[in-house]
Amino acid sequence: MADNEKGRREGDPIPNGVWRDIVESEASLHTRQARRLVRSHAVSFEMAARIVPFVFGEVAR
Repeated sequence: MADNEKGRREGDPIPNGVWRDIVESEASLHTRQARRLVRSHAVSFEMAARIVPFVFGEVAR
């Protein structure tokens, strides 16, 4: 067993939940869509924020 798994040897449970990212979950729909474009295409956040309405349709802010 690797040294970095010391907690598992001592009987700590393996976490099976996924922690939500608070910043991502509280962001507006427009911001989340812009971040999605940044991750999937080679564009800056500013560019993605400007083209979000064209890609996803208008968003109520």
